[in-house]
Amino acid sequence: MEISRKTFLRNLGLAAGLYGLGSLGRALAQAPTAAAPASSSSASGAAGSGRTEVIDGQEVPVMRATAVKNGTARWVSNGNGIGRRVALTFDDGPNNKVTERVLAELEKRSILATFFQIGTRVEAEPSMAKAVADAGHELGNHSLTHPQLTKLTEDRVAYELEKTQELIQAATGRVPVWFRPPYGAFRHDQDFQAASRGLGVTLWSVDPRDWAQPGADKIAQLILAETRPGSIVLMHDLHAQTADALPRILDGLMERGFEFTTITGLHGLPYGYPAGALPPGTNPAAPLPEGVPTGEPPAKVHDPAEPHLDGNPFPTAT
Repeated sequence: MEISRKTFLRNLGLAAGLYGLGSLGRALAQAPTAAAPASSSSASGAAGSGRTEVIDGQEVPVMRATAVKNGTARWVSNGNGIGRRVALTFDDGPNNKVTERVLAELEKRSILATFFQIGTRVEAEPSMAKAVADAGHELGNHSLTHPQLTKLTEDRVAYELEKTQELIQAATGRVPVWFRPPYGAFRHDQDFQAASRGLGVTLWSVDPRDWAQPGADKIAQLILAETRPGSIVLMHDLHAQTADALPRILDGLMERGFEFTTITGLHGLPYGYPAGALPPGTNPAAPLPEGVPTGEPPAKVHDPAEPHLDGNPFPTAT
């Protein structure tokens, strides 16, 4: 029986997710891929407006948001737990000191995880971003500056996602296929911004609130108490307490019979296609010019001391 290339790739991606990434699934999920060419309709929708904005002392051109039809993104917050699989995720890196410790503990146990990286952090520490990729872990997009995206214009949301894609690919050769919105704050009427870039939207089901730094014991206790088959566990490779707690977390989960995978290992590729491909009927986002859109304050790097929102205040599909 003959099948189309599209069907073959979809089935292959789903199979990789069902049985864990492995070398084939990892290659499909994160193989270096050239950006998809913009269609004529999307290209015209993202043309520059001729306006500029000053950021970091430089005058840069403004972009417009890309109009995308039928671009509803795939959202996930947990998995089916086949084989007692769970996905460990780390946000807000890379951080040379903490990320290095996290990688060491994962390597000792041959565990793969997903790291949702902030674009400005990748730009500041590209070698550590590459070290995460070289260790075989999955890389995800966590925005450029860690803003609350629900408060930004479409232009700025587009810039936060697209620029981070570019920075991660430049530093690591990988193209992320999953996006985690900072604070979990992302509306469904915004999710075309993810879909148009081939990104699924990842939330979580276990949150130890390690960002509040309650102590390594508390972080470990909460994760061990709340993790179930299919859980997506949220942590941050930004705080020393998380790295302190990690050996106890990993050993405790292993003693309970859990197996570990990435987000793609848990769910397959978000749209059943290799990195850089888009959902059926979705126009690709046109390439962005350098710079940020007007009407927003200058980019601000996320301050770890700032309070996080508690959980996800915006209802989402799972």
